[in-house]
Amino acid sequence: MEWLVLVGFVVIVLFLTLSRRGSSTDDYPYEPQEVLFSPAERSFFGVLSQAAGDEAVIFGKVRIADVMKPRKGLSRSDWQKAFNRISAKHFDYVVCTPDTLSVIAVVELDDRSHAKKKRIERDHFVENACSSAGITLHRVKARAAYKLVELRELIFPLEPVEEPVLGIPENAVAEFEEPYFGEAEQRVLCPKCSSELVRRVAKKGANKGAEFLGCSAFPKCRYVETP
Repeated sequence: MEWLVLVGFVVIVLFLTLSRRGSSTDDYPYEPQEVLFSPAERSFFGVLSQAAGDEAVIFGKVRIADVMKPRKGLSRSDWQKAFNRISAKHFDYVVCTPDTLSVIAVVELDDRSHAKKKRIERDHFVENACSSAGITLHRVKARAAYKLVELRELIFPLEPVEEPVLGIPENAVAEFEEPYFGEAEQRVLCPKCSSELVRRVAKKGANKGAEFLGCSAFPKCRYVETP
């Protein structure tokens, strides 16, 4: 009987010892990262923030699963598979509106590592995922210097006319912002905020001189489409 009591005592001591070891710092072998960005990423972040000005807010290292999610209607297993494919990936930069922090676009900074096979496969998946979710993705090659104008045109490719176009007097520019009427002769509303869409002309960038439809609530709402 005394032998059984002794064995029981030894078992309890061993259990308590192992339990204490389980809560030691050896089970959490982590240390802080010194910086969030590499030098190249930090440099681009500064230039991108300058290009955005007060019209957008730039976030870095954002998890893709915080920007998009699997669509509704999937089975539980398919939903989990789709989520797992984005949960461990991140966007280099996310451009958001300053008021609601709605996503305007995401930006990937491509350095030499993007030429590797696994990275190419990853980039291909991310591009298709963004296309499926309707999220604008911009890819920028890493380099020693960047032009603010080019980055701004990348973020805001179409901007409303703010100066006379084609020699039209300044007080007549409003003609380029007349309400847009659809085929049913009814005013077309913005699908994002329900404000009226108006005709505008791009004043710079690759689409300079091109007409487009823009939300009359700009810059609060930046919805655009080509008529």
